[in-house]
Amino acid sequence: MSDLVYDVSKYVRDHPGGADVLIDVAGTDATTAYEEVGHSEDADGILKSYLIGTVKDAHEINRPKAVRLVQKSPESSKVAKGSSSTIGTLTMAAIPLAGGLALMLASDSHFTLPGALVKFGPLSRLSPRWLPAVHCPQGGFSNGFIAATLLSAAVGGVIGTQMSRFTQIESGFTKYPPHLKSKSVAKPNPHLARGWLEPKEYKSLPLLRKDTLSPNVFLFVFQLPNPADVIGIPIGQHVAIKASIDGTDVSRSYTPVSNNIDLGRLELVIKCYPDGLLTGKYLTNLEVGDKVLFRGPKGAMRYRKGLCKKIGMVAGGTGITPMFQLIRAICEDDTDTTEISLIYANRTEEDILLRKELDAFAKNYPKNLNIWYMLDQPPQKWAYGKGFVTQTLMASKLPGPSPDTKAMLCGPPGMVNASKKALVAMGFEAPGAVSKMTDQIFYF
Repeated sequence: MSDLVYDVSKYVRDHPGGADVLIDVAGTDATTAYEEVGHSEDADGILKSYLIGTVKDAHEINRPKAVRLVQKSPESSKVAKGSSSTIGTLTMAAIPLAGGLALMLASDSHFTLPGALVKFGPLSRLSPRWLPAVHCPQGGFSNGFIAATLLSAAVGGVIGTQMSRFTQIESGFTKYPPHLKSKSVAKPNPHLARGWLEPKEYKSLPLLRKDTLSPNVFLFVFQLPNPADVIGIPIGQHVAIKASIDGTDVSRSYTPVSNNIDLGRLELVIKCYPDGLLTGKYLTNLEVGDKVLFRGPKGAMRYRKGLCKKIGMVAGGTGITPMFQLIRAICEDDTDTTEISLIYANRTEEDILLRKELDAFAKNYPKNLNIWYMLDQPPQKWAYGKGFVTQTLMASKLPGPSPDTKAMLCGPPGMVNASKKALVAMGFEAPGAVSKMTDQIFYF
């Protein structure tokens, strides 16, 4: 990239990282800055569209290796050395003490160590509990020396212990009593864990199960290599499927309805159109055991708890899959209080995907989820709405614009475009050409 020139002035407003990041490196070699961020293959594709030329006499940049220097603190060495030197001096001083005590004690016909210390002035203040009760009934220099040696060892130990308190540095191990860690330590978010997927490499998985949910709509369940494996996809992102169709590689992106809590499997709900290049000619004909190529995660959405207080969702058809992934993550997290209002549009009641699961979440978590279904052809005694998703409907069923509110859209292009215009008319900030998480209106 160091010899290529790009004009990204038209992309500044839509850059997910903000305009300042691009402005800071404008007119310079941005190779290192671009590579250190770890851009996706999608970003590489967008960048290519802004290529305008090459630099003459360009040279390759070799990034220097980082070197870490670990240096020992000189102060700690001095303290340790001083401590051992002081204690050693005290220990050596105890040796001549033994000789002196031996001469003194040899003249006594009967003595005890506590009693002998009374004669030794300054040492008489030592607590008797530190002294061995040694009796020597027959006096003599030999017996006196033995007793004095024992006495000197006891006294040296006491003095060394007392003096070590002045030379030791109080650390957490000596200053505080042992204790257990708090049980309220935050657990790592399982939805942010790396898993089986690779963002720039296609890998294959076998089809484990294929269930028909409605006409031309299937639940595909793929088996991960190990029972404890996870997909490795953040909430709100999607995977790419690639296949060779009539000699040409074709790829499409889909949002799983499973997540990292579902061990050992990857689940997708996909509508297979008869004339669809990938769905009609490939996915429809898949059989159990067939292997499919996957790559990911992809996408600008990376949901986290606290992203906002309220979310207004508008989905159509299979556009419910990314919404379902967010709904499930929010409802299954007891600490997430985000309020979701969903408008879900379909042609007929039979076309409503994942309705059983959606209704269960709405019933069990009424403070988190409220659903309003819309049908083009509703049955008799239909309890919800009929017709198109209009601005009036969104104003009555979705939260209004505010700094703590986001609107999310996914479905047929016509519905998404009409919904964006209606939301802007309601007061939401208009999104850019490329959707990013900082937008008030996010479309998948």
